[in-house]
Parts: sequence; structure tokens; C-alpha cells
Amino acid sequence: MIVWLANMDSSKSRRQGRRLPRSLCLEMPKVAEVEDAARALGLESTSRSDAARPSRPWEKTGYIMVERKGKARSFILKSLAQAIHRSMQTKPKGKPS
Repeated sequence: MIVWLANMDSSKSRRQGRRLPRSLCLEMPKVAEVEDAARALGLESTSRSDAARPSRPWEKTGYIMVERKGKARSFILKSLAQAIHRSMQTKPKGKPS
């Protein structure tokens, strides 16, 4: 299954490719974040950062190819988004000056 970054981008509309509610989405997700989340969930994945969605060829955002293992697309997208949110909360903040 191909997960385009627009599927989880809160700045995109449903028509532009967002597949999740805005409350679960991220603002401009990065390929590395989604790939790390897939790894944390135990999903096999490969990525390509210079690819563009066929409907928006001018936006080279990239994608992650994830093995579904019989799970629904929406379930995988929600799991990835939640894993990214968890990793952002546990990430140490910058040192105060």
C-alpha cells in the first residue's frame, strides 16, 4: 500500500488527498517521520522522497510503501498518525536558553 504524505497532511483538503480527519493529521509530515512510525509499528516499509502524487505532479512530497498484512487502509493511516503524535510527545524539547 502506498501512503502519500498528503494522506496525513492537515493543510490539505479531502479533495487534495487527505484521508484522515484533521484532528489526527500533521502539518506537513516528513517522509522520515512516517517511515519511523511504520518501523515502530513493526510494518515493513520503503520510501521515496522525490515522488509526486499523480493528481498533483508539481508537489514532490514523496511516499512510503507499507505492507498491509490484511489490515484496512484507514486503520494503517490512523495507526501511523497516532505513532507520529506519540513520538513527537516523547521527543525531548530543545534546551532552554
